[in-house]
Parts: sequence; C-alpha cells; structure tokens
Amino acid sequence: MAETVLYEKQGSIVTITLNRPDSLNSINRQLRQELAEAITRFDGEDDSYVAIVTGAGRAFCAGRDLKERANDNAEGRQARAGDSMNPERPYMWPQTWKPLIAAINGFALAGGWSIAQMCDLRIASEDARLGITETKWSLLPPFGTILPKQIGLAATLELCLTAQPITAQRAYDIGFVNKVVPGDQLLAEASIMAQQIAENAPLAVQYFKELAYRGLNMSTQDISALTYRTYDQLLTTEDSKEGPRAFAEKRKPNWQGR
Repeated sequence: MAETVLYEKQGSIVTITLNRPDSLNSINRQLRQELAEAITRFDGEDDSYVAIVTGAGRAFCAGRDLKERANDNAEGRQARAGDSMNPERPYMWPQTWKPLIAAINGFALAGGWSIAQMCDLRIASEDARLGITETKWSLLPPFGTILPKQIGLAATLELCLTAQPITAQRAYDIGFVNKVVPGDQLLAEASIMAQQIAENAPLAVQYFKELAYRGLNMSTQDISALTYRTYDQLLTTEDSKEGPRAFAEKRKPNWQGR
C-alpha cells in the first residue's frame, strides 16, 4: 500500500507531504493515521525544529474523503465525532509545541483548512482556494469553533455558513494566511521561513508558541504568572547560557535544545 504521507528531513527542518494527489489529498483513514504518526514523529525528534506541511500535486488537501464516508454509511459503519476531533480539542491531529508551517498549494477545503489551521504560519500560492465546506454536506467543522480567535466572528461565520471557498488574497486579508506568493515560489518561501525559525533557540521558540496558544484562554494575570514560571524554567537551560555567551564571543550560537 502506497504511503499517503511522505516524511523528509533536511538538517533540522522536516517536510511532511500529503500524498494522495489523485484524490486531491483528501483525508481517508490511512492518511489520517499517517499524518498523526508524522506529527508525533516530528515532535519526538530532538534535532527536528520546524516542519513544513504541504500537498502533492495540485491540492493541499480537499478535506475528508466523502467517498469513503459514503461507503461506510452504506455498510452501516456509524460515523463519530472522534473521526474529526479529539474529545479535548477541535482537531484530530496530535499537539506539538514545535512550529508548523503550512505551504498551501491549490485547494485547502474543510479538513484541509483544518490542517492549515493546525499549523502556526501559513504561506499560500496565488492560485490557492481555501474554504470551510462541511455544511454543504451536512457535516460540522469542529475546528471552526476556535477560528473566531484568529480571524474574528464575522469572517468565521461567513466561511462556515456559506461554505464558499475564498482566494488566497482574501485569506491573507482576513488574517488567516501570513503570505501569498507565486506557486513556483511556494516551497522556497516556506523553506526560507523555516530556516529563519530553525536558526533561533529551539526551546525559546517552543516555549513561546505554547504560551501564545495557552494565553488565548487565560486572563492577563494567569498568563503573566505562567510566563514568569516558564521564563524561569528556560533560564535554567544550557541554551539560555549559550545565547549570551555566543553574543559576547561574536559567534553563531550552538543550540543543544536543552
């Protein structure tokens, strides 16, 4: 059986490629499992600092494989919310505090939007089309419930209620996409951004990502207290001593991730 997710590592940067191009990289059970395994693998590799997630062929991901779902229904297999989300979070994908960059080529619809949303930074090709299309097929986009924190309520409701895809430029205008580039520059731009992140201290990057997301649901007092504790923890690491030492010695830091 062919792999539906490809995993490639160059230095400290990983590229995770959804690999069902004939089905626009739609999410079947195999791809769901292999993508979860890829994220878990990336999270567990001490020397992997940043991952780029993209799609093979002319799509990023067209969402759930509804042909598989239709076959399941015909065979009496009852779909469950767990097919699309974790009981404690509106994603089906594992959590990682390492940074993820979505390189969005072509369609990113429904579950494909979810994969892009799971990532922390998003670069889209000029011809990309992004949408939350679940309501078109009497399904629910669980990841949409936290989207107002990113792009606001009005834009979220428009996307989820109309189920109409938007252009990459519109996705940029509403704050979902960080950058729009020509298609032939997409992976190069994602690689540049990944390299910029990978050159920084990995623990500082991971700690800040965690604080930024946890802070969305915390009071100013609580996030300040958590930041205080986290900063103290970071200052005990080898890397927090290596940074000032490298600056004083006018050289590039040698990060150890510890």
